[in-house]
Amino acid sequence: ARTGKRIRRLVKSTTNPDVEELRILYSQSSFSQDGKRIAFVGQRKGKDVLYLLDVRRGGNRVRIDLPVEGVTNPSWSPDGRQLVFSGNTGGITDLYTVDANGKNLRRLTNDKFGDLMPSWSPDGKTIAFASDRGEKTDFDRLVFSKWQIALYHLDGGRIERLPNQDGLNINPVWGPDGKSIAFVSDRTGIQNLFLYDLNDSQHYQLTNVIGGISAFSEYSPVISWARQADRLAYTYFEDGDYTVWTVDNPRLLKKSPFQPSLSPELVAKRSQPANTSTIASVQNSTVLPPLAEADSILHSSVYRTPNGFRPSADAPRAGEGTTGEGPITVAALLDSALFALPDTSKFKRYNYKVRFSPDYVARPEIGYARDNYGRGVFGGTTIILSDLLGNHSLAFSGEVNGRISEARAFAGYTNLSRRLQYSTGLYQEPYFFAQGYSARLDPQNPSIAVEEQIYTRYIQRQAFGIGIYPLNRFTRGEFGLRLTNLDRSDLFVSQAVQLGTGLVSPLRLDSTIHGPSVNYAQPYAAYVSDNILFGYTGPIMGRRYRFQITPTVGTYQWMEYLADYRRYDPIIFNFLTVATRALGNISAGRDADSLRRYIGYPEIIRGYDRDSYRVNANDCARARSSEFYKCSPLFGSRLLVGNAELRFPLLRRVDIGILPISLPPIEGLAFYDAALTWFDGQDVNFRGAGSRVIDPSLERTLLRSYGFGVRVNLFGFALLRWDYAIPQDGPSRGNGYWRFSLGPSF
Repeated sequence: ARTGKRIRRLVKSTTNPDVEELRILYSQSSFSQDGKRIAFVGQRKGKDVLYLLDVRRGGNRVRIDLPVEGVTNPSWSPDGRQLVFSGNTGGITDLYTVDANGKNLRRLTNDKFGDLMPSWSPDGKTIAFASDRGEKTDFDRLVFSKWQIALYHLDGGRIERLPNQDGLNINPVWGPDGKSIAFVSDRTGIQNLFLYDLNDSQHYQLTNVIGGISAFSEYSPVISWARQADRLAYTYFEDGDYTVWTVDNPRLLKKSPFQPSLSPELVAKRSQPANTSTIASVQNSTVLPPLAEADSILHSSVYRTPNGFRPSADAPRAGEGTTGEGPITVAALLDSALFALPDTSKFKRYNYKVRFSPDYVARPEIGYARDNYGRGVFGGTTIILSDLLGNHSLAFSGEVNGRISEARAFAGYTNLSRRLQYSTGLYQEPYFFAQGYSARLDPQNPSIAVEEQIYTRYIQRQAFGIGIYPLNRFTRGEFGLRLTNLDRSDLFVSQAVQLGTGLVSPLRLDSTIHGPSVNYAQPYAAYVSDNILFGYTGPIMGRRYRFQITPTVGTYQWMEYLADYRRYDPIIFNFLTVATRALGNISAGRDADSLRRYIGYPEIIRGYDRDSYRVNANDCARARSSEFYKCSPLFGSRLLVGNAELRFPLLRRVDIGILPISLPPIEGLAFYDAALTWFDGQDVNFRGAGSRVIDPSLERTLLRSYGFGVRVNLFGFALLRWDYAIPQDGPSRGNGYWRFSLGPSF
């Protein structure tokens, strides 16, 4: 604690489903009297939970679920048997106590006042806390006093406010002797440490800092007093950052009792010239003007009246709209005895009805084109709609480029209103593949050549339904069903070319031969977890995995198994990360070989693509058979993939001169990839082939590569990827080359 060196981590949040978040903005942890246990507040399943942790063992965590909506600032009783905390119910904060075993919950205060930051006295008889109970608090007019330090006496439930509290006063902590209370107050204009002595009922200013003893917000707790060590720690803002300072026996900082300035003067008042004597007096003084009075002078507004202007803080003059039908001032409203909040008992209640409104509409486009390649209609748009709460959404998208029957179309509905979420929809997507080309002379006119092209068109139509059931913030179960129709047609397209002049006729669809349709259903179930934290170009911490099983029934029949596990381990958080992935995708069954997976994508293995291997009849026994696709080691119905990357920043932010433009973040990486794919019946060798020549239709070996890469976040619109990969197997072994691609890292 003296050096600031981290001893060890007690709790890991953000990526932990049991402690999703720590309440660090408005709450702080508390050590028990013997220092063996610590109490803190975390979030679990969207609700605040009180945790007790054994500090020495680092485990044995006890979770106490409480029937309140919010929990902040737990504090141990001196005997370690109870805790006091501030609980939020219906937007109102009160003080509660609970036994360390989670039993005997007791509500100490039950009113409209806010009660925060409780602290148990060393003798166990009194609880100090911050509250807005005060003379100026008026709930009818929504006027509240500044937060002040109050004492709750457990013997009779009596509440006592400390006297002479100006400004904001929060975060009370007891001294080890139980005769003094340290707290934070801004009565000097800046948040400083103060001490209240219960013996002489006097306030003492302990610090006189410039940056302010503060944390993330005005009401964040910032001080803690260790009773056995008699050491006080506080958070101080300096040099644009928060630092922790400690003071041994802070009572030694007591001087004379604090005396507020009765008639503060400012260096310059509005547009008046500064008074030199005033400047000297302020600079030589250790007490600044009270915040409330200074603020009222520096920040002011005026009303325009028929007779000129007047400060808004002044009462309206006669005839300035306080009577009759003219405008009425805020001061007049606040001065009215009839001013009150609306009577909520007279409000009408209506059941919420889902009404959709557009969230996004892509620019619609429609047109007609005609040229040497043909003619047709083109255009498209996308429309996304949702309700007011965002629980229901509709999405429609359509695009046509030629025939209506070949249009791309999508329609979907998503419901997020309950824990069991679901989505359903329909879509159609055409695919075209060139199959062949031929040329012949026209028998009736030898000076004209007829060029004929053959295309295979697949039109995939699918209806789907997906259900999602969250188990916690990071883990969910998925189930769904896909019904697919795959329509195949062969299109014969021709055009005439005049040999003498080279003139070409428009393309003409001569014939269409429809093949048999394929219909199959794919129910699936998956277990998914994802708790990663993203950096500029990819994940930097956490892990994600997906385990899925998908049977296929219908025209095709097979069973598919998927296991995808990824980890992101920070060596230096947000600077140096080791990313790893293990992926397995296995298909088995009657038609498993019909599902041909390709691993030459840079998302799977870098350094290999379709140019890496050529089908050669001398090297592949099935090169001239119908199973020629088994000759490429990049295709298979089963695959295993392993990737490892070391990611680090190259450039985080560079401003370009005086222009408000910055270069996008750039990160580098070093990688090693390994992948293997095969069909049923082929031999599998997990050792790389190296320079050895093998028949890929009979045996498959591991493909490996290594290299380095660069990632550029293009202002959040796209992720650019350059990779220099050196394959270790195949014909390109040892020859590195660059490859450019778009998309996120794994």
